[in-house]
Amino acid sequence: MTAYIIMLVLLSALFHAFWNYLSKISYSPQLFFAWIAVVNIVISILIFLAWPPVIPSSIWVYIIGSAIVHFFYLASLSQAYTSGEISYVYPIARSAPGLIPIFSVLILDEKISLQGVLGISCTLVSVYMFIQPGELYTLPKLLEYLKKPEAIWSFSTLATVTAYSILDKKGMTEFYNEVGGSDIVNAVVYLLAESLLSSILYVVYVVYHFPWREIITIGKQSGIHIFISTLLKISSYSLILYALMTESVSYISAIRQFSVIFVVLLGGLNLGESQLKLRLIAGTTMVIGIFLIAISN
Repeated sequence: MTAYIIMLVLLSALFHAFWNYLSKISYSPQLFFAWIAVVNIVISILIFLAWPPVIPSSIWVYIIGSAIVHFFYLASLSQAYTSGEISYVYPIARSAPGLIPIFSVLILDEKISLQGVLGISCTLVSVYMFIQPGELYTLPKLLEYLKKPEAIWSFSTLATVTAYSILDKKGMTEFYNEVGGSDIVNAVVYLLAESLLSSILYVVYVVYHFPWREIITIGKQSGIHIFISTLLKISSYSLILYALMTESVSYISAIRQFSVIFVVLLGGLNLGESQLKLRLIAGTTMVIGIFLIAISN
């Protein structure tokens, strides 16, 4: 992997971290996400009108299933940002790449090496370091802590990331087997279809639960940040797609995990969030764990 590709993936990680940071500092992360979802809907429709996709009927089961899970992901993550610190919420939600191999073994009958097991162990240790507030060493105290809203919503988000990752992997495999062609084109089509449906579900959810006046107010107050976040989100994924044209998905995913460290720094230095040193150590441990999993493949 060239230094150029590594820099592009790190830039993608920084973009991903920063648009999540902008959503955290907004007045209402839930409504902020809704406006980004509106932009996603518009973009997806325009692209599909210009280039009608070819999606086999059998793949729609995976797309619809993934869209439903992504809806719960958006709802959980926005609630988590409302309840807790981003340097706590984001790393837990992004720890999925270190835990997905466990479910891949159980659900998809994949094999995992000893090095992969070590990587998973590092990820589990890092998650524990994030959730323990300094003196949390007994199981009863740990269970009590996990009942707090920020913990509940953070781990709910992690569960949805794990679920849609497994679902999307299966769906993309079936998609490629039926359609063939470019992996990247298939990935974009699949992503846009899923994003369109999940965004519609989330916007409907927000419109039902929030008054119009509050929704419009957030749109006006955070318009620039919403535009920047949408641009960063698209740019982040575009850089990943470009990198995937020549490099292994495992290595790209591992390097992109540096977004965890970027978020911890943004939360600790810009927002004055707690336990900066501990969370930096935990974030570094997570990145190491996911690297070990990546190179074991």
